[in-house]
Amino acid sequence: MTNLHSSNKVRTRSDLLTLLSEACELEHGLACSYLYAAFSLKQHLSEGGLTWEQLHKVKKWAAQLYLVASQEMFHLSQNWNLLNAIGGTPYYMRPNFPQPSKYYPIRIPLTLEPFSERSIKRFIMYELPRNKGERDYLKDELGYQGEDLYEYTTVGQLYDLIREGILSIPENELFVGIPELQMGKEQIDFQEIVKVIDSKSALDGIDRVVEQGEGNESEHVNSHYGIFCSILAEFLQERKLNGSLYDPVRNAITNPVIHIKGDYRADRGNYLTNEFTAQVADLFDDLYNLMLRVLHFVFSAPGQTQLNRRNLCSFAIAMMPMVLKPLGDAIMQLPAGRLYPGKTAGPAFSMSRHVILPQSENTARIVILERFAELTNRAKWTATTRADLVVLDAVTQNLERLKTYIQ
Repeated sequence: MTNLHSSNKVRTRSDLLTLLSEACELEHGLACSYLYAAFSLKQHLSEGGLTWEQLHKVKKWAAQLYLVASQEMFHLSQNWNLLNAIGGTPYYMRPNFPQPSKYYPIRIPLTLEPFSERSIKRFIMYELPRNKGERDYLKDELGYQGEDLYEYTTVGQLYDLIREGILSIPENELFVGIPELQMGKEQIDFQEIVKVIDSKSALDGIDRVVEQGEGNESEHVNSHYGIFCSILAEFLQERKLNGSLYDPVRNAITNPVIHIKGDYRADRGNYLTNEFTAQVADLFDDLYNLMLRVLHFVFSAPGQTQLNRRNLCSFAIAMMPMVLKPLGDAIMQLPAGRLYPGKTAGPAFSMSRHVILPQSENTARIVILERFAELTNRAKWTATTRADLVVLDAVTQNLERLKTYIQ
């Protein structure tokens, strides 16, 4: 394979597959990082530190972060269409958190941290428009500096490399994938998703991802970059006006770890030592992994009926607001354990050594239903051990509702 780090050029299909898989890892990791920050924001006056007016502003920030995270999942899906189109396969694995600063050329750690000035500045850097001075931003706002001439420092620059690769390989040689695997908005609830069949549609898909992240040359307001800048400005203003009385963030730990799952841990995190909290966090991870496996199956297995694809997509997408969001919010209010006095936990978003679903639609349905039944029973049992945690009952009821999509 071409040495991208010495040439910074994409010359072969293998190079392009590598960069697209890296983009999948990065988009997936960013979605988790944004969700963790959203979960850490207080949602009730009873949590203290907020007036009624401030609470509603904080809820708005959480909603904006949830929106951005959902759009990162669209970016992951668009990359799966791109991978399928050029002879690759959908990819969703990634190292567990925290990921060190040099894991990607982006040179900023990818971690699970509560909402703060520094975490939002990190988010801004990830989505920094290409016409901004990223080296100055790294030094002035985040304190990173170095002499490395690395290949990309923002998500947009990574997609520039992918774009160049698509343009450098003859179209009739590059697009060798199975057309029926392409997913459009009629199958999945991402209205922006593009079916990739040639260079034009591939570049269109990339443009939609990049503009959603950093905005276009003249407009950044509604992009991820613009949203993060707006949140940061509002947060700093509130803090300036109210000082120590203003406390919108839950006192959560960073980079929670339930237990080592295989060798997917990139670095040492903070182990949850409260047994019940660890059980709930483990349930979150297993539901999250099932969602990913189902979504991956829809994009990777040929011969599926359109109804099955649509139902499985609806199941996976609905898992996010109906199950993972309330469960993640609940974990952020549970104690992390005796090692962290006064600190709450958070979801670990752990990846483990699980097997992807089989290509057969009927066999996959059996495996999905079995695993779903196991997790639903675990959710019910967990709910019975803490009757005061009503969110667990709500999650269990939502799981029962979602079962109709996969039967």
